[in-house]
Amino acid sequence: MSSFKSFDDLFPPGALNGILSDQDLEATEQDTDNRQSIIPEGQKIWRISELLANINDLLAMEFGKVWVQGEVSGLSIPSSGHHYFTLKEDTACVRSVMFKNQVRQLGFRLSEGQMVICTGRLNVYGARGDLQLIADSIEPWGEGRLRIALEELKKRLAAQGLFDSDRKRPLPEYPDNIFVISSPTGAAVRDFIKTAEERFPCSSIIICPSSVQGEAAVGELIAALEMAESQAGTNDIIVLARGGGSLEDLWAFNSEQLVRKICSCNIPVVSDVGHEVDFTLCDLAADVRAATPTAAAHVVFPARSELLNTVSSLGMRLFRAMQHAILLNSQRLVQLRRQLKDPGRRIIENRLKLDELDNRLKYAFQSNIRNFFERNRLLYQKLLGSSPHGLIRRYKQNILSDSVRLRHGISSIIQAKKARFATASGQLDAVSPLSCLNRGYCLVYEEKTGNLVKNATAIDKGDRLRIFPATGEIVCEVLAKDENKSLFKKGRGNHEN
Repeated sequence: MSSFKSFDDLFPPGALNGILSDQDLEATEQDTDNRQSIIPEGQKIWRISELLANINDLLAMEFGKVWVQGEVSGLSIPSSGHHYFTLKEDTACVRSVMFKNQVRQLGFRLSEGQMVICTGRLNVYGARGDLQLIADSIEPWGEGRLRIALEELKKRLAAQGLFDSDRKRPLPEYPDNIFVISSPTGAAVRDFIKTAEERFPCSSIIICPSSVQGEAAVGELIAALEMAESQAGTNDIIVLARGGGSLEDLWAFNSEQLVRKICSCNIPVVSDVGHEVDFTLCDLAADVRAATPTAAAHVVFPARSELLNTVSSLGMRLFRAMQHAILLNSQRLVQLRRQLKDPGRRIIENRLKLDELDNRLKYAFQSNIRNFFERNRLLYQKLLGSSPHGLIRRYKQNILSDSVRLRHGISSIIQAKKARFATASGQLDAVSPLSCLNRGYCLVYEEKTGNLVKNATAIDKGDRLRIFPATGEIVCEVLAKDENKSLFKKGRGNHEN
């Protein structure tokens, strides 16, 4: 085991005296004294990293999340996928960066010269000492203005209580009519009707045509809402439906007039505008918000399977109630018969007639029960035909296959990393000064002066030497020396005795 714990242990005190002259050492000490003399007593001396860390803390507390408008300049997209650029205006600029994970969420391609609004936080990059903006999201300038206006309108309407949860009304469990306000040719209406037919085949859907974007959309939507409200009953529902789109495409559903009309509507309103990531003020004002047309149909209509279970449960309850009634009537009949002392012929006829009616009733009841269960059996078989078990099995197989590929990929990466690590370790050992000592080389110092002996001219006969091999220390005395002899030259030189 090596006796050296660090590189400093290889050089005894004074071993480097020959490298720097005495004048250089004195100048260095004097320069250090002069610098210390101009620092006021008790003044805190900042390290650069500590200073920048405190500046970043102050930026986070003072500014937090900021919105910055400017023109994209100097856009650079390296292989890492990060976006580096500068936001500039006429007289100022700020360096900016958007990391790859946030870039993936952009709905457009960032380009040179584009006017944008960046949302993010300020930071001082320690390696260069530059102030930079770390962007979390970027929007084109036009859409950014709309979003700022939308946020201001949202705050104002929320302050007036239009979005409060206590004004939301529950939806009827079994609605009579559904008034769908949307474009009759849009995919949203088709998806809604398809899901409604699957869940509640006897549903009544009334389409109220209206444009869903453009300048005339707000007026048409309000007119359709008023028409539906005038025709709807207390057990009806109004659905606002539209497919996804950009903020400008959905802007009609952020209209203050439309929001107020929804809030004043006497019929419950379901908002189904855009996709799951889209959100409009109509969604906040409506009684219920659905993310997709399919989700809206699930909210509005009960499931057929649940209704079948309910009908089956009610049928069993009816059967038990009829059996109980028959039993009570039979017991009462027995009691009345016992109360009659001499019924005679009429009683016998009535009894026979009663038995016949009882048999007919039982036969009719049993026939109805058999028909009822047969219909339920057929419905149940149809329901089993649409079971999602097959789809689930395919998904499980896909997940298993992906898992196997993922494990193989991770194993390959780990093996490659291990090989690179082994190669780097070998290279590091090859250039280590300790490895030179392990191959038989030694460090030789003059014991008196502590100087490193580099050639035979630096010592004299009788000098004591300290020799450091890979382990331990050897102290010896010079008996003779040959200044002309070399380990790599043949022949023998003259020894100085």
